[in-house]
Amino acid sequence: MGMLINMEKEAASPFLKYQELLYRIAFSNMKNQADAEDVVQEAFCRYLKAKPVLADDAHEKNWFIRVVINICYDLQKSVWFSRTVGFDAVPECEMKHFHLPYVQEDETLWQVMELPAAYRNPLYLFYYEDYSIREIAKIMGLEEGTVKTRLRRGRQMLKEKLEK
Repeated sequence: MGMLINMEKEAASPFLKYQELLYRIAFSNMKNQADAEDVVQEAFCRYLKAKPVLADDAHEKNWFIRVVINICYDLQKSVWFSRTVGFDAVPECEMKHFHLPYVQEDETLWQVMELPAAYRNPLYLFYYEDYSIREIAKIMGLEEGTVKTRLRRGRQMLKEKLEK
């Protein structure tokens, strides 16, 4: 992620503050390092273009998370993405060769990453990034009840996967 070289000084601060968090979120969605890095770079490019006026650091952080998730969704809907071999095509015996930068790996994380995005993102933000239900709802533009339902359903799906 050597994109810091050409950034303006005021933009370097959010880059340094959020690069690891955004990478983890992008990786949990894209499931490969190259795509995750591209997503994070695109998010910072959008930040530099839009120059959004944000009330405080919390709003700035939420803005970045929302943008990263939206970029991931857009890429996953693209024709290019649907015609490439994804992370889930890697045989399970080969998974030990993958390392997730910035992420404390555990077996459960790999299972969370296999869930549909509607459940994966709330679970990831809740358990791995310590966001509250209210914060997740705000970031994802959902009602708190919807986030609670997705967390419950995601936990159930995860439980079923882990019991196999």
